[in-house]
Amino acid sequence: MIERIEVSMTSGDVHNFRRGEFGVESIEIDELRGIIQISYANKEDGKKYVLLPLQNVEKCEYLDKNLISAGASGTGNNMESGTTLLDKI
Repeated sequence: MIERIEVSMTSGDVHNFRRGEFGVESIEIDELRGIIQISYANKEDGKKYVLLPLQNVEKCEYLDKNLISAGASGTGNNMESGTTLLDKI
């Protein structure tokens, strides 16, 4: 599950999204469809999505909270954060 993402576009724009901030519900990278999809929580007028085409992305950096540390003890946080940098998607 992607916790936060920073996307630099070929136009020079930089977009930052973080789960839980401003109603962001989920962040997904769909390489088959060629998009980064940001989903927002339901509101009275419907559900909002932001689609960023990968062909316009110059650089993408994100934090993935799915990596679980196998060697973690019972104390503390056993979620390992991993940052991946995708250059020239």
